[in-house]
Amino acid sequence: MLRYEDLNDITDGKTYQLDDMVPCNTNGCDGCSKCCESDMGKSIVLDPYDIYQMTKATGKIFDQLLVEFYIEISMIDGLALPNMKMDKGCKFLVDQRCTIHKARPGICRLFPLGRLYQGRDFSYIFQIHECEKKDLTDVKVRDWLGFEDAERHGAFVKKWHTFLKMVRRRVEEADTAYSARSTSPEEDAKAVENSESMEAFSYDKEEAKKAIMTSLLRWFFMNPYDTERDFDSQFEERMRACMKELRGH
Repeated sequence: MLRYEDLNDITDGKTYQLDDMVPCNTNGCDGCSKCCESDMGKSIVLDPYDIYQMTKATGKIFDQLLVEFYIEISMIDGLALPNMKMDKGCKFLVDQRCTIHKARPGICRLFPLGRLYQGRDFSYIFQIHECEKKDLTDVKVRDWLGFEDAERHGAFVKKWHTFLKMVRRRVEEADTAYSARSTSPEEDAKAVENSESMEAFSYDKEEAKKAIMTSLLRWFFMNPYDTERDFDSQFEERMRACMKELRGH
């Protein structure tokens, strides 16, 4: 989820890379699970790798996770995207422990870190007010994230972030296309009367935007992942297919 705040208010004023030490180590949380128990709204936005990992860990495909209220679909930064359903805390939390800890979402791995995007690249930031646990200690960023291949995952995050920016532009263009076709009711009526540009009156911007978001959800989330295959190749296949479909919208 994109945030537009003064970094000096929410961070320690520094940016970090994978091999930097950052004071965010909760040391196993030591019995604290407040962040997982809290209503965190739509803040834990899920990406395709998160769904792949959850499916692999639980055997539940996207639709099952949805109907069993582990996740939900929300409007986030102008797009329909899945997020953890957190109005009553996380359903994966049992006896104050995460039951999918090795497959937990990327944002859960980050917490209380965040990402600061600069163009197509990003660095990590330490959000000083997010975690209620005291006496945090230093840890290397890559160790805190706990990915088998942090560089590979970082490359995926950049590609996904860039792709979502492109999809947002397509949604914005749907609005622009509508505006270009329709001016005022009087002019529209006159054009109809003169049988001019009937395309203008068959264009439904909400339907156009819905089609774009449906493509995004179907290709990257709703179509089940094959957990016997590696994620990267499936992601690339889906991206190519989705981009091809989006060109038709």
